[in-house]
Amino acid sequence: MDSIPEVSALLGYMYGGLENVPLPSTIPSGSGVVQGCLALLTRETPAQVLIEQIGLRKYEQLRSLYQHSSLLNLWYSWELKNVLQAITEEHIPVMVLKGADIATTLYRRTELRHYSDVDLMVQPEKLAATIAVFERLGYHYHQEYRFETVSRQRAAFVYVKEVAAGYLVFEIHTSPHSNEMGVSFDTAQLWERARPITIEGIDVCGMGMEDLLVYLCWHFRSHSFSRLIWLYDITMVLLRCSDSIDWNEVGDIARKQGLMSTVYYCIVWCQQAFHISLPEHVHIERFAPPAFIQRLITHFVGDDLTLLLQVGAHHERKLLQRLMVDNRPALSLVLMRAIFPSPTHLGRLYMEHSHLPVRLFWLYYPLHPLFMLQAYLRNRSHRKKLTRTQLRSV
Repeated sequence: MDSIPEVSALLGYMYGGLENVPLPSTIPSGSGVVQGCLALLTRETPAQVLIEQIGLRKYEQLRSLYQHSSLLNLWYSWELKNVLQAITEEHIPVMVLKGADIATTLYRRTELRHYSDVDLMVQPEKLAATIAVFERLGYHYHQEYRFETVSRQRAAFVYVKEVAAGYLVFEIHTSPHSNEMGVSFDTAQLWERARPITIEGIDVCGMGMEDLLVYLCWHFRSHSFSRLIWLYDITMVLLRCSDSIDWNEVGDIARKQGLMSTVYYCIVWCQQAFHISLPEHVHIERFAPPAFIQRLITHFVGDDLTLLLQVGAHHERKLLQRLMVDNRPALSLVLMRAIFPSPTHLGRLYMEHSHLPVRLFWLYYPLHPLFMLQAYLRNRSHRKKLTRTQLRSV
């Protein structure tokens, strides 16, 4: 098995030096600090080394954030136990998704994987009973997006409770989020393939490892590859479970979901960024998209995916998100949805800060392509200026 990868050098590469990594004044609710890798960075890098790289003042700020984040995660551990115990006592099957599952079952120490919320999935007919449990435990509904009030595709409900260390956020799913790229998951199959796990002493369900790998790759892509911790999570699945995973089943799941290319490029990304290797019997090349899609990706974003981790490569990451498809029809669909998004996505894009009534979201349909063109031209102009600056400095 490969040694556990480190993140400090990669974070320095992403920001042009650890001293350039932005640090908020406190732990913001619902967002990752230091690409979600705060605990990993603090634990793997000696204090003196960090002080030499970022200075004493910034190190003290980093240490304060780490202590706050660690305290909040202790609250999460305690509250997760109470929540899962209360739900299971009501005989409600519950599946723990993403971070809380991975931290417990894949990381060598749970405290190395901090998370800013907990995602749980229950069956639709158990949603009302689950919400009643949360309300009994002192949680209240939080409207994450203004458009939620009229959305017909609700699959998740956010419940929040304030504690001494900040806010605890639980997201109750009836299915994983669908998105504007046309990806949706077969929830019934997820339940059938679920694996038993134990979290905080409570027996619950987690996604089957094959589903978890595909889901984590999709989640990373769905959020435009925006946090290093999500790539690290995929790496941990590969390091811990690549020998035991049924790769034929991974292929079947990914093919049905239209995520073969997504799995392929995310695994290649793990190999390039963290220098891991896969067992000889794993032939990741069979997940690769047709040559036409590969040429498009190479032309627009290149072959070295590590370059896309740089903070200034947002445009390239967004392009890769759109191009990471399995075939030409899927590419056409993704491009069409980019120009004419679903009502839910359009509402999230424009109604959060609009003064219009939410029900008038459709007025943004003719404006959306113009906004896309404006963003493209602005980004193109910025890149030209950046290139000229780089040339003058040579």
